[in-house]
Amino acid sequence: MFIRSFHSLTYDEGISLITPPSSRKAIEDALSRNPDLTSLPHPRPDIIAPESLSQNTGTAEILRLPEVQAAISGHFLILPCDLLSALPGESLLEAWLVQAAGIVGSSALPGGLGVWFPTKGEHAVKGEETNFLITAQPTQPTVTPAPNSLRPSISQVVYSSTTDTLHDITDSKHCFPIRHGLLRKHGRIRILSTTRDAHIYLFPYWILDFLNRNPTFDSIGEDIVGWWAKATWQDGLVPKLGLD
Repeated sequence: MFIRSFHSLTYDEGISLITPPSSRKAIEDALSRNPDLTSLPHPRPDIIAPESLSQNTGTAEILRLPEVQAAISGHFLILPCDLLSALPGESLLEAWLVQAAGIVGSSALPGGLGVWFPTKGEHAVKGEETNFLITAQPTQPTVTPAPNSLRPSISQVVYSSTTDTLHDITDSKHCFPIRHGLLRKHGRIRILSTTRDAHIYLFPYWILDFLNRNPTFDSIGEDIVGWWAKATWQDGLVPKLGLD
């Protein structure tokens, strides 16, 4: 997992590479010897290898580790280590600053931004893992998007889970129940079952407090994003989750 902290488009606080201790030596060697890595622009990544971190540690649990939280001092971007993408990072950050965070300088509490991609189409991989999403149309900023902006492709996530969780619900209830509160809040929704979480997240700094107030959270995608999404429309969840 990579974490990159920032306060604006131009103020970068650095990159942290988070790994189990068993992989630290190999990563240090690669960063110092591999030409593809030594030629990367600065800042050079800091390696964080907490003793309690293993390959089986949940993604939300990783964010809860003291060593990781100490490295985060502002809003931050999370990237998976196996990322291969042509998505420009600047475009993602611009979309977050305008759509999810509000115009820079606004007093509104900033939101987050995640990336999901379709698993159907020309380059589809048979049997590829998918996620279950329900989305709604977000409030549109007054700022007109640039021609190549990602903002027209942004939706508000109002429900997020794995397809395994979806199957557990439908097996036990023989259907997927849609809560009236969701439909009251959002008259039009889209249900997506063939998208996959890219594990790219832009989070505001306050999300660490949200995580620490909910010690049972294990996964970023299903717990942090999933419960946060439901709290935007489900009665009683805001105080229950400590979001008030």
